[in-house]
Amino acid sequence: MKIAVTCENMEIDGLVPALFKDSEYLMIIDADKNEIFKIYGKQDPENMVFAEKVLEHDCEAIICGAMEKEPFEKLVFAGVTRYNGAGKKVQTAYRQMNRYQLEWIADYIGGPGAFGHSHTGACECGEEEE
Repeated sequence: MKIAVTCENMEIDGLVPALFKDSEYLMIIDADKNEIFKIYGKQDPENMVFAEKVLEHDCEAIICGAMEKEPFEKLVFAGVTRYNGAGKKVQTAYRQMNRYQLEWIADYIGGPGAFGHSHTGACECGEEEE
């Protein structure tokens, strides 16, 4: 199984950036061997290449910061689980993901919410706002 992690540098103690598009590097971790398998540097402003590399390596999950619509949808439609590790060291975020301690990224920046809508304004879905 492979896990992708965005980071500010090529070190395991580097930070996961707050925004996916601000990530300078993408690490692919082989979870079965518990080692870094591959590292990619930034190739485009929105990091769509990073999203494609996640799919190319058949990653089960990605640890990153908040995502823009295009990479978010690409990963969602491919079934990649997205975890919010923003501001954490790569190693810490990876460990917390394995312990089910990271929040899930349910929507893209400015998106409609986890179920196609948000509870702001005049929502009439019948569900309680938390």
